[in-house]
Amino acid sequence: MRARSNLRNAVAFAVPLALALTATTFAVADEAGPGWETIRNDAGIQVSRKVVPGSPFVAFRGEGDVDAPLLAVADVLVDVPHETDWMDSVREARILRKVSDTEYVMYSHLGTPPTMSDRELVADVKVSIDADRHALTVDMHSVDDPAAPHTDYVRAVITESSFVLRANPDGRSTHVVAEIHCDPKGSIASWVVNLFQRSWGFNTLKSLRKQVARGAAPANPLLRDRLGNG
Repeated sequence: MRARSNLRNAVAFAVPLALALTATTFAVADEAGPGWETIRNDAGIQVSRKVVPGSPFVAFRGEGDVDAPLLAVADVLVDVPHETDWMDSVREARILRKVSDTEYVMYSHLGTPPTMSDRELVADVKVSIDADRHALTVDMHSVDDPAAPHTDYVRAVITESSFVLRANPDGRSTHVVAEIHCDPKGSIASWVVNLFQRSWGFNTLKSLRKQVARGAAPANPLLRDRLGNG
């Protein structure tokens, strides 16, 4: 019975961990490149996976539209302090230091079931804005940084992760592509994480849609300066 309970706890945590690691944020194109296998199409969201050579963890991709202008979606993605409002398992999210107007190092604490150690991540986040194409990319990867707090949490590692946003021709909706390749470290078996890959992209886009619809993210002055009305 204990083994079954531990498995359920690991399963319950696998998807929220992937979601939390991503939405904070592989440079990607609008179309999936070679190696991606579509595993789900539902509610206008396409979910894909890709085997990464040398890694026991697969990369995940979620793609779909959000019914809001580009700026509204972008505001949510760069609103670090409020990630706890909509991302599963995120207990704390904050910027450790600012590198530039479009780059920062951030810290996230991720809660887990009682039988598991909490996770954390320290990552470099870069925001790239292409006003001519009405597009924005958030790229993220794990780093070591002296400003990171000293804790007993397990430090997860993001190899590459990104969100790519592009305004649709109607100007009222945004096409979103999210990708991640991460290692949660610790005692979570790779097969458990990979087993629930089907839900990752779907849950990420679904949660993003809900948060954008709330309209609670503060307007980001830099995004408005670079993108105008989006």
